[in-house]
Amino acid sequence: MTNTLRGLVLLLVSFIALPAMAQGYTTLNERAPLQVAAEKIEVAAVFSYTCPYCYQLEPLLQTWMLKQQADVQVVHLPAAFNKQWEHLARAYYIMDALNLTQQAHLPLFNAIHQEKTNLSSQRALEVFFERYGVKKDQVNQLYTSFGVESRLRQDIARLKTYRLTGVPALVIDGQYVIDGNSAGSLENMLKVAEQLIIEIRKTR
Repeated sequence: MTNTLRGLVLLLVSFIALPAMAQGYTTLNERAPLQVAAEKIEVAAVFSYTCPYCYQLEPLLQTWMLKQQADVQVVHLPAAFNKQWEHLARAYYIMDALNLTQQAHLPLFNAIHQEKTNLSSQRALEVFFERYGVKKDQVNQLYTSFGVESRLRQDIARLKTYRLTGVPALVIDGQYVIDGNSAGSLENMLKVAEQLIIEIRKTR
């Protein structure tokens, strides 16, 4: 193979590979503010507990997280696109405030999708958190607390910055948005995230 022909082959391979990667994500015009330290690469996982695709992605994401290097930090952002999703976003903030996220995050998904539990009321959240020894007064206090209200406002602002209209989505380093439509599948969302992280590392 001549050098010219070899060059054309490599160029063709590049053109084939680039569109596949480009279709896997969209790039924001402006980088969104990050919640992690400057040396970290943020992976913001945007979800709703009622979303069946978020439910399917979460175990995959949890396994994927364990394989990442120390410079990758995953943060969860519950999407409050409507009142019901806002209600369940408060449940996430409550468990986070109580340091129960590791124990209660997946079980809350399971309660909705496996156990078919109706968690649409504050009373239902009281019953759910009783599993972890949390008293109902504490749940009710946190539900409308300043901390929860502040996080809700901040995360709604971040959703607008991300220009999202659905979930699940992964936002890499505040700039690259991956969803099921762009990536093609839930599994491919994580593969695209992996490739983006590799590229971001090269710039640091």
